[in-house]
Amino acid sequence: MRARLVRTSLILLLGLGLAAVLYVAGLAITNPAPRKAAGWTLLASLPTPRGETAAAVVDERLYIIGGLSGLGGDASAEVSAYDAVSDAWGVAPSMPSSRHHAAAVGLDGTVYVSGGGPSANDWTPQATLWALDSGADAWRELAPMPERRLGHRMLAIEGMLYVVGGVGDTRHVLVFDIGAGTWTEGVEMPAPQRDHISSVVVDDEIWVIGGRSGGQNYARVDIYSPQRDSWREGPPLPEATSGAAEGLLHGLILISGGENPGQGGGVIDRHWQLDTTVGGHSGWEPLPPPPLAVHGAHGATLGSRFLIVGGALRQGAFSRFSWTGANQAYRP
Repeated sequence: MRARLVRTSLILLLGLGLAAVLYVAGLAITNPAPRKAAGWTLLASLPTPRGETAAAVVDERLYIIGGLSGLGGDASAEVSAYDAVSDAWGVAPSMPSSRHHAAAVGLDGTVYVSGGGPSANDWTPQATLWALDSGADAWRELAPMPERRLGHRMLAIEGMLYVVGGVGDTRHVLVFDIGAGTWTEGVEMPAPQRDHISSVVVDDEIWVIGGRSGGQNYARVDIYSPQRDSWREGPPLPEATSGAAEGLLHGLILISGGENPGQGGGVIDRHWQLDTTVGGHSGWEPLPPPPLAVHGAHGATLGSRFLIVGGALRQGAFSRFSWTGANQAYRP
């Protein structure tokens, strides 16, 4: 009797294991394939498919930093550098430790990376600020942020770094004076505190676009003036999104993709632009979406193109079955 129970239990376990393998294989097989998209081309793929990365442009090279990869959603310290002239990837010095959902920006030959989570199982926001100088073989550690942040953005204006949004203790803008090496706090971002935001700098003002709070996506846009240390509302997106890729090209704000997190959600297959050169702004306009709709990929502008590198083709916990290394380029 006991032997029969053992055999039955083993058969059930083997069946469950086989079902799990088939389920994972099915997800991988049914991941979307690239489609033709007007204005879009596919460039050399990121060597390691991953998402929830940070990105920065320095000296005409695009750096893709950290992120999550593999079926385990493992956090990475890897840094890859893309040269648009040769359409090829190189290896840059790895970060001192792994990070996902970090933020990065390039300024005056240096890449800066702030915050993020340390591992796939540890999403505790970090306060670290690291710098990689052009030609250096290791990162420098700078003064940490006044508070920890994850899923935020970092932008540079006139020698200052600005950290906005993200999971943190407060909604304050965090301001780093590179010359002095010190942090100060700006006014709070309008409620709610949103993470997985997109953000660009337009005429020395910071646009915070979309994002989510408590699992709810937002379409709102808030604009921060460092000079006045104040916020005002901007034109909301046509549809709420979070984890979208963003860029500013020739005065056009470009927003692509994102996700509705959770089992019932999905990746948002949308691409919008807003022309900031038009007085009063003409509102967001739909554009052809990229060959692959993704979330968790920073956008970047390099030369005359808007790039989306990496990300995931599925939302939430299903991301680990669908990391991509696709390097998607849009030329208006």
